[in-house]
Amino acid sequence: MRPAAGATPASQRAVRAGGRLWPLLGGLSLLIVWQGLSLLLGAQTFPGLSDTLGFLWTQLQKGSIWGHVGITLWRVLLSFGLALLLGVPLGWGLGVSARASAFLGPWLAVGLTLPRILILLAAYLLIGLNERAIVLAIALILLPTVIVQVREGVRGLDHRLDDLARAFRLSRPKHWRYVTLPQLLPTLVGTARVTLSLAWKMVVFGEVFGRTSGVGYMIAFYFQQFEMRGILAYGLLMTLALSLIDGLLALAGARLLRWRAEPPGAVQQGAVQQGEGP
Repeated sequence: MRPAAGATPASQRAVRAGGRLWPLLGGLSLLIVWQGLSLLLGAQTFPGLSDTLGFLWTQLQKGSIWGHVGITLWRVLLSFGLALLLGVPLGWGLGVSARASAFLGPWLAVGLTLPRILILLAAYLLIGLNERAIVLAIALILLPTVIVQVREGVRGLDHRLDDLARAFRLSRPKHWRYVTLPQLLPTLVGTARVTLSLAWKMVVFGEVFGRTSGVGYMIAFYFQQFEMRGILAYGLLMTLALSLIDGLLALAGARLLRWRAEPPGAVQQGAVQQGEGP
């Protein structure tokens, strides 16, 4: 929440304190619900936080857990990066070309509605139970989402600013940097965060079916052993790791978009001082 223009320093500090308090309360509510479910269902059926952390600490001391978490992270980041590398240019192209969007519309509809397990199983059957299959399958699953998100972001650009840039005879690089990219950044950051979240869920899902390493494989192993602590421990560790990466993406996005929180006069004055104005 942005403080009001005439807010006093004391009120601004109160707003910032409130902004930090609510996430802490939200996290605390998650822990309370977890512990409540453990008390309701019994620790044997649904272990509490202390039992799960104790099991996780034992696994960390053994050291094998790091290899499984590392390979899953590698698969997530590789498929995530591949989907963005292909999806952002394609989404841009579909956003500026109505004909291309109409032609690829049925492909996107199929990609968005096709059951994801079908893509995974088809990749395993066609390519084999190997790294290429799971990475390519996850990238294909993520690709339609990236394309659609970027396409809609491009369609939402304010073309009146393009007319203004042409009136001031901005060069193409400056037009991209100061007019197009700032408008598209919120879409790109949001797309990256949504894609990362989907990527890790699908990678773990794919590991359950066709790999002999990774967090998904270990979750399937502990499922066969009826060991709920192992399932929760591996899920918790992977969730924390991906939450950290998501937090870094959110922080980077906030820094890139911090100009939106500045008064318009300050932005214009800064541009003139830097000689970046038209």
